[in-house]
Order: sequence, then C-alpha cells, then structure tokens
Amino acid sequence: MNLQQLETFRWVASLGSFTKAAKKLNTTQSTISMRISELEQELGVQVLDRSGRQATLTRSGKDLLRHATQIHKEVTEIKAVVANPETITGSIKMSVAELIALSWLPELVAGLARLYPNIDIELEVGLAGTILDRVENGEADIGLVPQVGPFGSELEANLLGTVDFAFMAAPSLDLPKGTLSAQDLADWPLISLGPNAVLSQVEEQWFQAGGATARKQDRSNSMEISAGLVRSGLGVSFLPIFYYAEDIKAGRMRILDVDPRPAPISFFCVHRSANVTPIIRKVIDIATGLDGFSGAAPSLAQDI
Repeated sequence: MNLQQLETFRWVASLGSFTKAAKKLNTTQSTISMRISELEQELGVQVLDRSGRQATLTRSGKDLLRHATQIHKEVTEIKAVVANPETITGSIKMSVAELIALSWLPELVAGLARLYPNIDIELEVGLAGTILDRVENGEADIGLVPQVGPFGSELEANLLGTVDFAFMAAPSLDLPKGTLSAQDLADWPLISLGPNAVLSQVEEQWFQAGGATARKQDRSNSMEISAGLVRSGLGVSFLPIFYYAEDIKAGRMRILDVDPRPAPISFFCVHRSANVTPIIRKVIDIATGLDGFSGAAPSLAQDI
C-alpha cells in the first residue's frame, strides 16, 4: 500500500465516482480502478461497493477512510512545516465571485505565486451557486464566494469579511425621493444576476419580506454589466457600495434609501473538508490576511 493508492481511495470515497476522481487527479479511470484493485488485493477486503450508480464505502472502507484521512492530514502537516515551498509542484483551481476577481484577487494570486513559484494557478469567475457546486464536485479546490445560508456538511468555510450592498440607480431614472419600500421599488426595472447568484436570492427575499415582487427583471451574469445598465438609467440594481464609491461620488449612480436596509453580505473561502493541502492552507492564510482586512472578521466595505 502506498500514499498514491490511499489518496486515490480518498477521492473516490469523497466524490463517489471513479470518473470524477480520475478528473480530479488528472489521470484515467482505468488507472483509478487499478489503484483501488491493488489496494483491495493487498488488504484482502473490498473497500468500495461498485454495484450502484455511485461508488460507496463498505464497512471496511469506512474504517480505511478514517485512517487515510488521518494520514493525509499528517502528510499535509509535514509538507507545510518541513518542505521547501519551491519544491512543491502541482496546481490549484480557484473559482471566485466577480467582486473578488475585480478587487483583491490579484494580491492573493501574487502572494501565492511568490511563495509557491512552481505551482500552476487556474482561475475562473462564476456565480456563488455554480462555484459551490464545483467545489463540492471536486472540480475546484477553492471557492471565494458570498453566502447568506449554511454550507454543505462536506465543506469547510473561513470568513473573509462582510460587504455592504445597496440598491442603486442613476439620477436620470427619476425615482421618488425619500425612503422607498419594497412596494415602491417593485414598479421599477430590476437588473439582477442569474438565479444561481446569492445576490439574486437576497433581492428576492427583500422584496418578499415587503410583500412585493419586482414586476420587470432583467438578468445578466455580470455585476459590471448590471452596473453599466444602471449608469445608463435602465433600472435598479443591488451593488457593493465600496466598489462603486467613485460612481456615487461622481453622481453617475446614487444609493437608494430603502426600508428595511439590507444586511451586509458575508464572503467566505470554502473547500472540501477532505481536501486540505499546504497550498489550500496558504490560500486561506493569505486571503484572510490581506491589507484592509482586520482580525477574524474583516470588513471589505468602506464609508462614502
């Protein structure tokens, strides 16, 4: 038995699929099958039940998984403490929310690249629901996402900070002055992200709490596209205050006074609990310690 076999077993057990494990480990399904067969042959027991649509753990497999997980943690700790970072190779896939990609992601990538110069960093931008799906399926190692509800039991989340959002519109849209209720705002076009976005869920919950539904809703898959439509006077959108502070100061957009005021949205760094590596640990350390963050629950928002 060797570490490669145990890691292969861990990923098959975690993802429930030889195909997904092969994709995650950048190898072939036949190689995955061979490693598991060799492991079972050496142990003299079956550790995975392959009879169903998903590979599931046998009783022996559950025992093995506990030991394999502990070994993985120990090996990770050794690499983190002893290994020269320049000797660490491989890749990390990060799936991130657009706001992070447009603001402090370059600092995170630069810090990681300085520490681990020989790793490949793969980046993609997506909506929160899609990002979480990719992390849960093992298609991304790290997700940097906003979230207002609980995470799945297989995910570990570290708080990055909170961001103040507000409903915004261009002065040219000529919305009523004063405090607006959900009923007042429902008559105006709402520019929103797709249904897989946390911000869309927050918007919907806000309108529902006020007994209203947005009558006209235009969707895009980009916060920046939404902001551009707002600047053009085409509707109202729910946007981060700190990122559009210059637009607000320049009079291109204004924050709407609404009641109730939406609560800040928390952003997290998430990964599979079973997937911990020195690189993932370092991503978490850098992301939670960037300039502008303070303590365990830093705020990304700024007063304007």
